[in-house]
Amino acid sequence: MKAEIIAIGSELLLGQIVDTNSSWIAGSLAENGIELVRTSTVGDDSTCMEAIIREAMARSSIVITTGGLGPTEDDLTREVVAEATGRPLVLNPRLLEQIDAHFKRRGYRMTENNRRQAYIPEGAIPVENPKGTAPAFIVEGTGCVTISLPGVPMEMKYLMEQSVIPYLRKRFNIKGQVIRYRVLRTCGLGESAVGLQIADLMRQGRNPIVGTLASPGDVRIRITAKADHPEEALSMIHETETEIRSRIGRLIYGVDDETLHGNLAKSLASMNLSLAVAETFTGGSLLQKLTSGGHPMSFQGIVLPSASAQKRFLELGQEEFEALSTKPIGMTDLLSRRACSTFGATFGLAQWTNLLESSGKELRIQTWYSLSAPDRVINEEHVLGGEMPALRERVTIIALDMVRKCLLDVGGTT
Repeated sequence: MKAEIIAIGSELLLGQIVDTNSSWIAGSLAENGIELVRTSTVGDDSTCMEAIIREAMARSSIVITTGGLGPTEDDLTREVVAEATGRPLVLNPRLLEQIDAHFKRRGYRMTENNRRQAYIPEGAIPVENPKGTAPAFIVEGTGCVTISLPGVPMEMKYLMEQSVIPYLRKRFNIKGQVIRYRVLRTCGLGESAVGLQIADLMRQGRNPIVGTLASPGDVRIRITAKADHPEEALSMIHETETEIRSRIGRLIYGVDDETLHGNLAKSLASMNLSLAVAETFTGGSLLQKLTSGGHPMSFQGIVLPSASAQKRFLELGQEEFEALSTKPIGMTDLLSRRACSTFGATFGLAQWTNLLESSGKELRIQTWYSLSAPDRVINEEHVLGGEMPALRERVTIIALDMVRKCLLDVGGTT
């Protein structure tokens, strides 16, 4: 069976509220072996709402809407679902009693417009909402079940867990079938390059399903398995993960919600090593990420956003500094060594940037990196393009990944 989620509310389209309901419902469906094939967002426009609900009903066995069940004139879900399913709205006395009781328990009197919330499509299954004033309802059609839930996250989650999931498991005779997934987080190659190395594993129709998702600085590989039992799904994921690691293992820095900086912080602490950073372009992003990863005693550093700050830190005269500025690797080498000695750290990390061209907000830069280790200095050079926030993030990730790879060489686990 296939499911779709429709999030309703103009506030979602205006960016006033972030749609967390769809992601939560998606996880709940996956845990119960229900395949989600599409999510949609629609504003409080009855014509658009009806069109998108009808389309979803024609495609999928389960359609879940969230939002639009309030008492005001712009809460249109009841009317639109009734129209889409060809049923009139009728007053449900039991739901009206429940809404009235909810107000009385809190010392309030129910207003007339709250009566609207007790109307549901004729023949629909009412779902009482003890957490709020917006009851849910389920319309069983010939080829599709349409479930309408309130948009308040606390109420939606309660009704999903207590009423909707038990109903779906019984209605579709869901036994032990589950969907499990794992995310492998990588950096060092772009999405297309990673995809080439696992192309055969990404072919459609496979179980587990393998897919990629890129973000500035890293690429995530998601492995999704569907099976009758959790143990079987996890075993399938493990087998595919092992194969992926055999191909690109060194690129993988973490799994699921782990972060590069968080794992790096753990490794440095566990190995009793420390890192000093001299930032010239990233505006404190490196240190912020490292300290947020925990183990702050493993990190020290300085932000040097201007040439004068860099010159003072290096204790160079104007002529010496200008001469060094023409040799970027020499500059980063000296900055990394000075950071290492100044803060008494095991490693010193520094980065230097040269602007190549600018077109509006788009920049193209050349970047150099140095990592001073006890026995050597490691260098990298990259040319990057994009807007400033994304460039700072990519430069930060590249610098952190240098440290990660160095620790791998000396026996770390990042």
